[in-house]
Amino acid sequence: MGRGAIWQAGLASVVVLCLSAGSLVAGAAARRSACRVPRLGGMRLSDARERAAHAGCAVHLAGRAVEDAGVQTVQRQSPRAGAHGTTVTLWVNPLCRGSADAGGPPSSVKPGPTELITGFYLDGGPADRRWSSPGCRRVTPSMHEEPPGAGSVQVVNAAGAVVATRAAASGSLATISLPAGSYTVTGTFLDATINGQHPVQSMSVEIPSNRTVRKDFVLSIK
Repeated sequence: MGRGAIWQAGLASVVVLCLSAGSLVAGAAARRSACRVPRLGGMRLSDARERAAHAGCAVHLAGRAVEDAGVQTVQRQSPRAGAHGTTVTLWVNPLCRGSADAGGPPSSVKPGPTELITGFYLDGGPADRRWSSPGCRRVTPSMHEEPPGAGSVQVVNAAGAVVATRAAASGSLATISLPAGSYTVTGTFLDATINGQHPVQSMSVEIPSNRTVRKDFVLSIK
């Protein structure tokens, strides 16, 4: 083999090696650019973006328009957590608005001690409460529930006798053990006034044996 042929063969080998090395570098770069997708569902969008960036993932948004990334939450993501990719798509829940005070949880009767549990809540006010969920549903009863206010409770039995009085501090509920029976329960809102007077409400309550009744006083405000 002449020197020219040897030189050409050597050059070809160098080119092949360079191409192979280039492919390896490109493959390594591609692997480095791929991220391990973190779990982002249910997070506030601002936090989800930060977590995705920390993992090296680009973010593409879908779903509702972003009005407040600090409130709106991620409904779902693709790809799922743990997968590898360069971009994660986030479907965003809407920004929801409601009244400043949303009242207490619904009334209930559950197995337990024979007693009444009651609290004092406001319902209404300026529409300045904001949250984010699919279809603007209130996901859990406690999610948007204000702490109860202060009040006083008087319980009168069917014979007209006062059988219990309780005071409920702000942030607390009144728990009253009672014999099974029918009662008239009167509550005074100590954290609210109307025309200079504390509002008073009365309600009828049936307390079954071995049941805990939850029934609150709710004052509607504008």
